[in-house]
Amino acid sequence: MEFIRRFLQHVLPTGFMKIRYYGFINPNCAVSLDRIRGLIELSYGFAVDLPVPDIEPRRPNTCPNCGGLLKLRSVLPPLKVLRRSG
Repeated sequence: MEFIRRFLQHVLPTGFMKIRYYGFINPNCAVSLDRIRGLIELSYGFAVDLPVPDIEPRRPNTCPNCGGLLKLRSVLPPLKVLRRSG
C-alpha cells in the first residue's frame, strides 16, 4: 500500500500537463535564454549577472624527447569496444 501511495503522488490528474512543457522550459521553444535575460533587463531595469567561468586554457601536447608540438591524428577506442561492435 505504501508503494502504491507514493507512486500515485507522481500521477497527474486527467487534463493536467507537466509544467516543463510550457513556456521557455519547453524543449522546442524558439526563444533563447539570452533573449529572455535581455527582456528581463529591459523590463525591470537591472542587469542579470552571469557567472564568469574560471577555466585555464589547455597546454599544447609536447613531445617528451624533443619538446616539439604533437598533433592529434586519431583516437583509438578501448579494445573491449572494438570486440563487441565487430
